[in-house]
Amino acid sequence: MISRTVVRTIARLLVVAVAVPLSSSTFAQKAKKPAQRPRSNQVKGQGQLAGVNGQFGVVYSLSNGFNMALLGARYTIEPFDCLDAAVAQPNQKLIVLDLAIKNASPEDNWFSLDDFITLVDSAGNTYTRMSNVMRESTGSGRVEMTLRPGQGLGQRELKDPLRFAMMIPGDARIVKIMVNRPRRSTKEQVIRYYVAGATKAEAGEAGDPKNVIEGLPAGVRDPKDTSGAVALEMPTAELGKYFTSGGFALRLDRAAIQPASPTEERETSEDERYLVCTLTAKALIGREELSMFDVTGADPPSHVATLADGDTVNPLVYRHATRDAAPEHSFRKGVERTYRVVFVLPADGEAATLTFGAREGRLWSVNIKGAK
Repeated sequence: MISRTVVRTIARLLVVAVAVPLSSSTFAQKAKKPAQRPRSNQVKGQGQLAGVNGQFGVVYSLSNGFNMALLGARYTIEPFDCLDAAVAQPNQKLIVLDLAIKNASPEDNWFSLDDFITLVDSAGNTYTRMSNVMRESTGSGRVEMTLRPGQGLGQRELKDPLRFAMMIPGDARIVKIMVNRPRRSTKEQVIRYYVAGATKAEAGEAGDPKNVIEGLPAGVRDPKDTSGAVALEMPTAELGKYFTSGGFALRLDRAAIQPASPTEERETSEDERYLVCTLTAKALIGREELSMFDVTGADPPSHVATLADGDTVNPLVYRHATRDAAPEHSFRKGVERTYRVVFVLPADGEAATLTFGAREGRLWSVNIKGAK
C-alpha cells in the first residue's frame, strides 16, 4: 500500500512538469532557413567555353583527326552555286568562308560540317545554318568529304578552293567566328576568330587585324558603314550593266516611250503613252532549270516604274524581245534571255526610275529620266 508521503511527492513532480514549457527542440530539429533565390539577373553556371583564339591562315590540329584552317571570308550577294544553292533574299546577304582541311589520321576519315561554325554579330545574334560545301572544280556537284590518309582539300597550293556559305541579314556585321571543334589533346571546346575591327564590348575581345572579312562590293554596300558589311536596301544600277538579284544577273538595256501600244493586249489611246523597258536576265546557278517566272513572277510585281510626280505604275505585260509574244521561259546556268516590260503612262506622265529585280532577289533602282 502506497503511503501518503509518496503520493504527495508524485503530485508535486507532476505540477512542476506541467509548469515548465516544453521546447520544440525536444521533439524535432530546428527548422533551416530556406535557400536564398538568385536575383533575376543572376545565372548559375554561366561562363565562356574553353577555347583558343584563332587566326585566318593558321593550321589547327583537331580532335577529329583533321588539320584545319580558315583561310578567309567575304560578304556577298552573289548566289552560292553548290549542290543546294544559297541565294540571297531581299534584305539578306551571304558570308562565304574559305576552308582547308587535311586528314591527319592513318585511316579514311569523314569531315562533318554539322554545327561546325557559329557566327556572332555586333548585336549578339548568332547564326549556325550553313549551305552545302562547294569546290570550285565541282561547281554545283557533290563534294566528297571522306578523305584518305594525308589527303587535303582547299589548300591554296591546290588552287581549288573549298567554300561554304551562311545566310545573314543585310545589315549584320560579324564580330566573331567560332569553330565548334576542340583542338587535339586539349580540354578546349572551340576556336574563336575575333574579326578585325570588332571591339571588346561587341565580341568579348578586340578584333585581330589578320581576321579580315572582305566587304561587299561598291554599289552594294552602304557608304556610311566603313566595315563594308552593311548592304544598301535598294542599290542603284547603271543602264547597260549587269547587277545581281537572287539567282540572276539582270541588266536594263533600254528604256523608251512611244505613242502607240506595242502589244495587242491593249489598244492605243490618245490619253496614254507606253514605256517599254528592254531587259536581259542571265541565270547564275545550275542546280535546276529556272524559268522566266523566277524573274518576273513576284507579287507584288518586282518591276515597277516611278513617275516624276511620285506615282508608281505596275507592268501591263511582259513580252518577247522582238515580237508581241510571251518571253522565252527556260534558263540554264549562263543562258541569257532578253525580254520587254510594258508600262502604261498618262499622256503627260514622265518616267523617273525603274525598280526591278528577280522574284526572290534584291530590288535595284535605275534612273530612266529622259527616256524617249
